[in-house]
This record gives sequence, structure tokens and C-alpha cells, in this order.
Amino acid sequence: MSGVERLLVFALAGLHCALEISKIDRIVPAVEISPVPQAPEIVLGLVNVQGRILPVLNIRRLFRLPAIETAPADRMVIARTANRPVVMVVDDVLGVKEFSREDIVPLDQVYPGIEYLDGITGIGEGIIYIYDLDSFLSSEEDAEIEQLLAAGMPMPDAREA
Repeated sequence: MSGVERLLVFALAGLHCALEISKIDRIVPAVEISPVPQAPEIVLGLVNVQGRILPVLNIRRLFRLPAIETAPADRMVIARTANRPVVMVVDDVLGVKEFSREDIVPLDQVYPGIEYLDGITGIGEGIIYIYDLDSFLSSEEDAEIEQLLAAGMPMPDAREA
């Protein structure tokens, strides 16, 4: 399967987005997010995932989409950047899809200079935007998150995912 890319496809504000499946740990129902004072703007707050306190990234803000309240029907995608596990709230998970690497259009051929995108695919099924998870956090934001987590924020048990 060397010429195949496996992607987790999810819905976000009417868009079809995707991340490499190798970056995904699991998907869980949305839980209440504990806000954190003085967190970087990209951080919505923290959640407890089986005893691990993880930052929830505000990908709507990152992608310049309208903010909405997290709803019980939303899903949380637990994924790994190069430095840490993170959580993202998405509207729905559409499944894992396989695409030929030939069907993935590199970003510079379509949207040169757009941040966070790695490419697009699925033109026949509608556009699927493939994001580069490792580009979501700047080194400064990553360092700020590390400081927040090192501070040992207390989390109520009811907010465990």
C-alpha cells in the first residue's frame, strides 16, 4: 500500500477536513472543557483523558471559522503532534478514507502560502482539506502549553473523556 494515504476525515463548519491517520490516537464523545486563564489563544482549555490532562486546541479559530459552543453531539479527536498529544473538537467524524497519493494535490499548486494545509483531495466527492497537525502550534505556543501542564491544573473528575 505504498501509494496510498490513509486519512481521518471529519466535518468542521460544513468543510470536510482530514489528518493523517498515523497522527490519531482515538475519537471520543465531547466532554466539558475546563477553561484555563492566561492560556494561549489557540487553547480552548483542558480535558482529562484517562488521567492525562490534555490541551484542547481551538481549531475553529486557527482556521478562521466562526466560534460555537461545544455540543454533546460533537466529537473530540485525540491526536499527536511531534511534541505532545492534543485534543480537537470537530462537528462529526466521517471515517477513515484511503486516497492514492496521485489524487492528493500539493498545497503549493492550489493555495500557495495558506497556513496549516498540507494538500487537498477528493475532488470528485467534494474537496477534502488535508491539514498538517504539526504546524498548528508555534514553538512559543507549545512552550506556553508545556508551562500550563507543568503547573498541574486540577480537573474535576466529571470532565474526563
